[in-house]
Amino acid sequence: MSNANAPGTTATPTVSRRKWGGMVFFKVEEIIFEVPRYRFSESSEVFETMFNLPPGSEGKLEGQDEGHPIVLEGYEAAHFDALLKVLYPTPDDLISGTFKLEKEEWIGVLSLSTKWKMKKIRKHAINELSKIPLDTVQKVVLAREHKVAKWFRDGVNELVSEHPIRPLAELKSRLGMETACALLWIQAQRPQERTEEDFAIALCSLGCPSCFKTVFHAPVTSWCCKRSMSVEDYSAIRLLNETSGTFIYSANRFQIYLKLTSLRCGSCSDHYPLDIDPSYQCSSCNSSVGPSNFRLIGSLRQTRTLAPAPEVDVSEVLKEEIASYESWDD
Repeated sequence: MSNANAPGTTATPTVSRRKWGGMVFFKVEEIIFEVPRYRFSESSEVFETMFNLPPGSEGKLEGQDEGHPIVLEGYEAAHFDALLKVLYPTPDDLISGTFKLEKEEWIGVLSLSTKWKMKKIRKHAINELSKIPLDTVQKVVLAREHKVAKWFRDGVNELVSEHPIRPLAELKSRLGMETACALLWIQAQRPQERTEEDFAIALCSLGCPSCFKTVFHAPVTSWCCKRSMSVEDYSAIRLLNETSGTFIYSANRFQIYLKLTSLRCGSCSDHYPLDIDPSYQCSSCNSSVGPSNFRLIGSLRQTRTLAPAPEVDVSEVLKEEIASYESWDD
């Protein structure tokens, strides 16, 4: 190899900017990990500060060998090993593009990167976990543990949109009583795609058991709220879904007989629209029809949709907690 320098001179080598920083030893649970320390230094201010601390009274630096490892108390070895896979991927992983961690491993990476302020790795772990289906409650739990504002906001919105919402006991055990009560309250205020558990009928639906024709041919004043009910007003009377009537099979079809106590007023909801004590005279055949012997004629109308309640903004109710997590993404 030729030497471009003048005879008798020595070339000054160029120093690489990459500083490997030597090896460092960690002890997590009962396992000693030996790794290059440069990735910990460049990824975390916590470790950069730790590595610059002066030696102890014995002149030994923690982490310099297996006999003096940096002991990481309260952490899981499996989580630490998953973090090392992200910090030091193998050449095979990089070349093949098959680098992959399981969900629990990514949760471990997120946990450690959050605690040790590894911002880039934390963001990457969040992105990877966002691709994996998470149970709604687990999403909220993880959001709280690891300060992820988007997961928390999405999770609580999904919870209050469930119908029916999860039992109080489950929400309380996993999210705490205060949050459980807040979610139940929010869910109760939000619009729901639901219908009343009853059917709409009109006066013309109440038939005579003798002539099988409608009993009423003229408007009737509501017994409870004095509203005038026209014969074909299907908003005037509701038939409860739990109605128990008499079913008779005759003339190749079912005949259904109802009690007036099964009816509710369409205006005041919880009251009877017709007096339940007297008998009524059929306007078609003049027969007497008792309050428990009306024959249902015609067809039932579709159940009525409840008017939605004003929507409550989840972000507004839980804004302080959401704001505390958003600060971690700055």
